[in-house]
Amino acid sequence: MSKLKFSHYFEVFFWLVLVAVFFGYSFEFNQNIEIYRYGATLWPRVILLLIALAAIGQFLDQRKNGDKASSNTMAAAHEEPDANPEHTGFKWYFSTFVLLAIPFIYMVVPEKIAAMRGIEEAALGQFKLISAAILFVLYLIIAWRNHVGGILALPILFASLLEDMGFYALAPVFIVGVMILMGERRSTRIALITPLIYGVLLAFFVSLLYVGLPTGNISPFYDFGNWLVTLLQ
Repeated sequence: MSKLKFSHYFEVFFWLVLVAVFFGYSFEFNQNIEIYRYGATLWPRVILLLIALAAIGQFLDQRKNGDKASSNTMAAAHEEPDANPEHTGFKWYFSTFVLLAIPFIYMVVPEKIAAMRGIEEAALGQFKLISAAILFVLYLIIAWRNHVGGILALPILFASLLEDMGFYALAPVFIVGVMILMGERRSTRIALITPLIYGVLLAFFVSLLYVGLPTGNISPFYDFGNWLVTLLQ
């Protein structure tokens, strides 16, 4: 007997659609890199494949075991302060939809507004920074009441900001965000784990594989990314 709920179907559908969208988008930057023989799309596509496999694996596990398949950490994340423990109502789905829409709003709306108002290219970066700050505050407000939706939206938000602000500046924020949304509240542990994970990622991708991770194109994120790459290589 199937133990699946609508939310289980929605979750696997969302992740597979997301993988398909970003896989299609990867063809826009599919080009050879002189210092890396496998090209610019290998690692993004490997990550997308892992996301798809994880989503399908979780779906099959939930089909067999139902909600009991959830880990204790995820169960703790579901216990949000002052929030409705039922994640099936309209309010929860609406807030999740808003969280998932925020990254796409950032990718589309600022440039549309800039084009309509005739904002010059030199001022576009500052305008996008202001837009990102406003949308990020909105994300924090909603995600604090909806941790599950926040976890779903955080990787997309990270990806949407990556081109402008770069991996090197955003990765620590992403790591801290994941830990908090997963239920970690001990500041000492967060302070110790974040630089450890960040250092391993930098050592693996930059120093070992020599992969050109996005440095961003808006100052000061661009300057910080270039400085760190120069330091590590």
